[in-house]
Amino acid sequence: MKVPFYRHSVGEEEIRAVVEVLRSPFLTTAEKNEEFETLLADYLGVRYALTTSSCTSALHLALLALGIGEGDEVVVPALTFMATANVVIHAGATPIFVDVEGETGLMDLNHLEDIVRKRRPRAVIPVHIYGQMVDMEVLMELSEKYGFHIIEDAAHSLESTRKGIRPGQLSRFACFSFYATKNITSGEGGAIAFNDPAYYERLKRLRLHGMSLSAKERHGRFVKYDMPEPGWKYNMTNFQAAMLIPQLKRIEEMRDRRAAIVRRYRRAFGSISFPRIIDEEGTRSAHHLTGILVEDRERIALEITRRGVGISAHYPTPVPLLSWYRKTFGFQRGMFPRAEHIADRIITLPLYPSLTDGEQDYVIETVKEVLGMM
Repeated sequence: MKVPFYRHSVGEEEIRAVVEVLRSPFLTTAEKNEEFETLLADYLGVRYALTTSSCTSALHLALLALGIGEGDEVVVPALTFMATANVVIHAGATPIFVDVEGETGLMDLNHLEDIVRKRRPRAVIPVHIYGQMVDMEVLMELSEKYGFHIIEDAAHSLESTRKGIRPGQLSRFACFSFYATKNITSGEGGAIAFNDPAYYERLKRLRLHGMSLSAKERHGRFVKYDMPEPGWKYNMTNFQAAMLIPQLKRIEEMRDRRAAIVRRYRRAFGSISFPRIIDEEGTRSAHHLTGILVEDRERIALEITRRGVGISAHYPTPVPLLSWYRKTFGFQRGMFPRAEHIADRIITLPLYPSLTDGEQDYVIETVKEVLGMM
């Protein structure tokens, strides 16, 4: 049997929605974006959401909107996708890395306080990794105490809550991904969610070159546009948004299926299951990724793959230990021990709604055989 690491959940409703847009006048940003933005804001319990070309562009826009640039420092966790730190570089600021919790992979807020007390950064970007949220109540207390902005990297956590709080409800901005392997997908794409109306019009302009009027707003009339400030090409297409609308409407059903799959993995693998699921009132995981921590990871991963099971590693190298960051800032192994421990050992397993019980049984049996657990 072969079990792929990922299969998307795009079906006939999404296909019909895209075809409808392809037959319409507008392929670029238009009414489907607005419809999805309204639905997304309602789902998250925030005032505004704007679609973007990616979570990376959403994070970059958030930094630009806050005026963060040269001479500023922004704290990011050592264990994340490289984009979380790269956007800080692209904004002209300097990333400061913080280690993570060993059992969850989430930003270590105790270590964070040690950093912000001494460095006084302009912003902190917590990453809600694997589908679980950093404790936003505690982080907000630190923000008020030390005076930094919070931009949430919520690429893994659209459906998450922590103590009843959703991404985007307490921070300046929360940024989301609709990349091909995310819980809802448009192939590529993202969104930025927020509550402050002061940012709305400016972010709309910044995501589209800085233009004062979009193509939809100019349609059917002759009107000149202006550019109050330079922006970026960070908008999402109309047909991508059309793909997302049906998926958002069944997002809870898909999350529940992933949760059931995670429970079966946890029963099968016990103490080597990763991450630990946070058990607090009003808290739930989006169950975006799940896996195991093993010694001799490369050998084991090769053998699992050879038997037809698709796997990955999230993430195989802490960001500060990637070549460019090591060369530029002088980071070395041993500086982020918990992030390094996870990165050296993690194997992420297939987790998607269409994964059948039979396929999951094969994954479990294969992993157990390779690990000598049978």
